[in-house]
Amino acid sequence: MSEPAFWITVAELPPELDADLLSAQLTARGIAHRIEQLGTSRALSVTRREDIPTVLMVLRESSPVSGGRPPGLTAQARAAPVVVAVLSLGLLGALLVSFAPQLVHGLTFQDFTILDSGELQLSAPDAGFARGEYWRLLTPALLHFGMLHIVFNALWIWEFGRRIEALAGHGNFLLIVLATAIGANVGQYLWRPDSLFGGLSGVVYGLLGYLWIRHRLAPHPLSQLTPGILPLMLVWLLLCLLGVVDWFIRGGVANGAHVTGLAIGIAFGALAGYSARSRN
Repeated sequence: MSEPAFWITVAELPPELDADLLSAQLTARGIAHRIEQLGTSRALSVTRREDIPTVLMVLRESSPVSGGRPPGLTAQARAAPVVVAVLSLGLLGALLVSFAPQLVHGLTFQDFTILDSGELQLSAPDAGFARGEYWRLLTPALLHFGMLHIVFNALWIWEFGRRIEALAGHGNFLLIVLATAIGANVGQYLWRPDSLFGGLSGVVYGLLGYLWIRHRLAPHPLSQLTPGILPLMLVWLLLCLLGVVDWFIRGGVANGAHVTGLAIGIAFGALAGYSARSRN
């Protein structure tokens, strides 16, 4: 095999780190690398920029300070600031719905009023946009109707989001989240314009679609889903589309958001996958 055209230096290794063990871990993940002795220090380099997040993760796990243990919750949160921001805003949305419902009408896709009969009267979204309320394209994704709703979505955002933020970078991940959130909201409105909706589940399916297609096109340790997750999520989506879940969940399921979010995530995943393949 020929020598790579260039190397990207990732980190200087501490003297107490077992370089042979580290090299074996990187080789097991299929990461081309080299460790050079530079005077009294050692430099770790890779050939592919997209491998850097995985290398940093392995370095954290191999750190003598941590004793080989996975990084703690605080360290994981610092590495994924966009994920933390999304989860924080989603929790804030759930708290508003529960404790300050009078503020919710300013954040829904369509403004609404509650009639004396207790029924909701929805306004056309055009009226809000005409007043410059373009935040309504995004904010419904942050509204959650009950703690179970936010907990379910938060678990998947944490699981999928940390992987993509490490793989794609903070800025690209933020773009993916915004695109899937807005797209899912618009898709849900077009699916059922006569109902209020909210939640990050459209983003969850967008992140799932991204990881699914990104890994099929350009396999990477960070994009590899735990076995069983993909079929479980797709079966759940099918049950929702067939109306089975509506028997158990009051208020129904945002099927339009799920389908639209999944489609947008697949598109981003395909773009990222083909881009990664072209660089290899």
